[in-house]
Amino acid sequence: MIEREYLKRTRKSFELYEIAKKYFAGGVNHNARFYRPYPLFFSKAVGKYVWDEDNNRYVDYWMGHTALILGHSPSFVVRALSNQLRRGTLYGMGSRKSVQLAELISKHVPCAEMMRFCNTGAEATMYATRLARAYTARKWVIKVEGGWHGYNTQLNKAVHHPFSGVEGSGILEEEQAYVDTIRFNDLHNSEKVIMRHRDEAALIILEPVLGAGGCIPAKKEYLKFLREISERYGIVLCFDEIITGFRLSLGGAQEYYCIKPDMATLGKIVGGGLPIGVVAGLKEIVSLADPVTRRENFVSIGGGTFSENPLSMIAGIETISYLERHRDLYERLSMLGEMARKGIDKAFEEYGVNAHTTGACSLFMTHFSEREPENATDSSLSNKEMQRLYGIHQICRSNFLLSAHPSAISVKHDYRDIRKLIDAAGEFALLIKKMGKEVATSSPSKVSGPHQTS
Repeated sequence: MIEREYLKRTRKSFELYEIAKKYFAGGVNHNARFYRPYPLFFSKAVGKYVWDEDNNRYVDYWMGHTALILGHSPSFVVRALSNQLRRGTLYGMGSRKSVQLAELISKHVPCAEMMRFCNTGAEATMYATRLARAYTARKWVIKVEGGWHGYNTQLNKAVHHPFSGVEGSGILEEEQAYVDTIRFNDLHNSEKVIMRHRDEAALIILEPVLGAGGCIPAKKEYLKFLREISERYGIVLCFDEIITGFRLSLGGAQEYYCIKPDMATLGKIVGGGLPIGVVAGLKEIVSLADPVTRRENFVSIGGGTFSENPLSMIAGIETISYLERHRDLYERLSMLGEMARKGIDKAFEEYGVNAHTTGACSLFMTHFSEREPENATDSSLSNKEMQRLYGIHQICRSNFLLSAHPSAISVKHDYRDIRKLIDAAGEFALLIKKMGKEVATSSPSKVSGPHQTS
């Protein structure tokens, strides 16, 4: 029933997906963008809305992988980009704009004394790993189970349940031989693993709010513990703030939790809707990449051909400057986020459906489980088919979200949007109650054509 409606209203996306499969592996250019029965293809995005190829309009909660805190194509960002287009798109050298963006980042992100721009979050976390190993002269890296740090070889480990072995072919076991994992929000497990490597560990890296691992916020006492134990044993602590940077607050998770790491990786919001990655940290660490002094433990990291391109720099400056001038927007975004999390859970509770919506501030994600997840293992044990169908139902009610990934609220969303989101959750809960176990346990379908039904 749910998929039948989806197939009926999105025929052009189905047709495009069939063509896309001929050219792109799986028909997509990012694994997160695929969901069954097939993903939508968009043609336009403005403010809080996106339009698909069938001209259906959706209130967007995916928001460019959570990158668009100001919504799609803010007018002042578009004007600034339009002006820059006439001055050049790629200098291949530095510019005043790259310095200005760095000054803004350093001003607000507590640990960002020095940084290097690149193009993706995966590059930034790869550079962070290399810098930490050089700084400490140690080998081991400790990451969180379910933690996602991009497709770099070192950290693409223990991302998916059961968090053992390599994530896919082409990654050699020996390439991750010095990477171990800890369980998010689990003090006992984390202490045990860290103590095992206390004299050999170079880096502890984690997302302060797990992203693909379930949109689960860290407990403050957990981050405080990691800060204390890393300092005690001389281990570099890095917050992967590619999602949380400039979203939880102007200073990101570091300001939100009042905990300063040694390094941070940034992306998404920092680029104002254009590609960017940033590895930032204490000067004594990041300065190891200085090609002028080339100290004995010089770290050779790049940035890429398109690093600090003027378009990304300008979009980032305009976005952060706006956030700086309107700090009060974080309070409103948090209120909307709390309204969404509580309202969705209440809607399911009224119909006896076990659901828990996790997140922090303007981030949220709904799990169908007996109890609220505290880590990626808990998240992985929730009912994934129910979660998938819930996402399809929300899309059919003109709310676009990817149900297995964090959803994000922008400054363009309002209380009516959240109310509509909650109402759609209640409608899905009623459907579950009427159809019973048939919906909750149905097998995933295969797409054979636009007339296929679930």
